[in-house]
Formats: sequence, structure tokens, C-alpha cells
Amino acid sequence: MDGRAWLDVAGELAAGPGEAHWRASVGRAYYALLHEVLDGLGRWGFSPPPRDKVHTFARLKLVYASEPDLKRIGLTLEALGRLRNAADYQLRRASPFVTSGIAVSALADARAAVVLLDDIEADPTRHASAVGSIPA
Repeated sequence: MDGRAWLDVAGELAAGPGEAHWRASVGRAYYALLHEVLDGLGRWGFSPPPRDKVHTFARLKLVYASEPDLKRIGLTLEALGRLRNAADYQLRRASPFVTSGIAVSALADARAAVVLLDDIEADPTRHASAVGSIPA
């Protein structure tokens, strides 16, 4: 299974009837992008660390890349990670999950980032430049 398969599930959940669905949608959108980033980094020669550090690894490799589109994807992953943490761990606080809007927005952001990854990989010159901009 590839990570982007979670985007369909996130879409189904975003269309769900309530807060639990919308919170779960955000998590699936985050993990869709995380796994697509990890797969890309692996193809590009970057070995992931042990499992408890993969979130930081993926995010920082892209956030600290000098190529603007990779940086944008990294910042999207970072924002979705914060939102996923809120969705999963801040159940008793005031919530942005009062409508499906936050889930729909998170899903759109994850989809756009996956498309951007695909666009980078489809162009050999752009791909080489992007991969070369990732810190070792």
C-alpha cells in the first residue's frame, strides 16, 4: 500500500457526520503525506531512522531543504502534524473540529503536497535540484 491511499479514507472521514470523523480525517491526511515523503526520501537515498524518529526526520529533511517546493511540503507536513496532535490528544480543549472545514482543508493541503512531490519527481532537472538541496 502506498501512503496516498490514506487520502481516500481521509476524504470519506471528512464527509462523515461529526467531530470524531473530522479528527480522524486529519490523522489520515497527515499519515498519507508522511508516508509519501518517507517513500520519496527513501528513493532519493535517505535512510530513515528508527520508527520513533521518522516524523521529525521527514519533516526536517524537507523544511531545511533549500528548494522552495520541498520546503513548502515540509511546512505542510509540520502543520498537519500539529493538527493531528490536536485531533488525537486535545479532546477536552476548545476545538477547531466543530465543523468538517478543518478536515476538508487538511485533506486539500495533503493532496496538494502529494501532487507537488509527484511534479518534482516527474521532471528530472527539478528532481535532481530538489534532492541536491536536502541536507545530508
